[in-house]
Amino acid sequence: MMAASLSDWEKEWLSSFRLYTKLPGGRENTSAEQLVNPEGLERFLKNYSGKIGSEDRKAQSSLLVKRYAFLAVISLFTFSAFNKKLNVSPANVFLADGNKNGLWMPGFWLVDDSAQSVKDREKEREEAAREVFLDHLFPLIDSVKISTGLSDLISWENVAVYMFWIYEGLIEHEDLQHARSRMEEDFRWLLDDSNAGLFGPYKKNPLARYHSEKQYVREQDSDLRVRLTCCFSYKLRGGEGNRCKTCPQTCNVKYPKGVR
Repeated sequence: MMAASLSDWEKEWLSSFRLYTKLPGGRENTSAEQLVNPEGLERFLKNYSGKIGSEDRKAQSSLLVKRYAFLAVISLFTFSAFNKKLNVSPANVFLADGNKNGLWMPGFWLVDDSAQSVKDREKEREEAAREVFLDHLFPLIDSVKISTGLSDLISWENVAVYMFWIYEGLIEHEDLQHARSRMEEDFRWLLDDSNAGLFGPYKKNPLARYHSEKQYVREQDSDLRVRLTCCFSYKLRGGEGNRCKTCPQTCNVKYPKGVR
């Protein structure tokens, strides 16, 4: 890889995923190194329960993973759309406190925000996935499981829905047509079971299990990929109003045999 900088256009895209170009002042910032171990995670959840909006430990930790999934969005989108790689190792990442429309909505700041131009895509794609999933998100998800008992099935689906959003939704954006073939290839690769070990000690790819066909949901009058697990958003302040539109507890669909 060769050193490269992010263009203003690329920075604008990443800012929409809550990546800050400088450490925000006047707010709390937490090192990712604290969050990827159970003790540090315990302290964080204790301090942030009010901001997250629930006293329920599983709801707290599930929402943390949902918000944290945007680190994978930032990393993989940069790789696929810009053909560049960021350093998202825990030592280089801070979670910056924030809110939007009354919801806890943290962002990310990278100590070293330089990018590397990708030259060997296959080799560096594996490196990028390993760094963000195996070295970063898996330790967080494992700490969440140890600390609060939240199933890693819920945590990985929280991550998966945003990966699908990038590679199935944003791929259609007119400004990204130059990267469409790369994004399609990277998505196929990301869901391959042969890459299961890049996410943790798994024999099956933890993202691929959630990539099912979309189904018609009467309540939404739309074809949706209904979640297999509940993320507990309904336990946050606001209750039922915070349910996802793909919540398995409210969507009236019949699952194919063996899906659940």
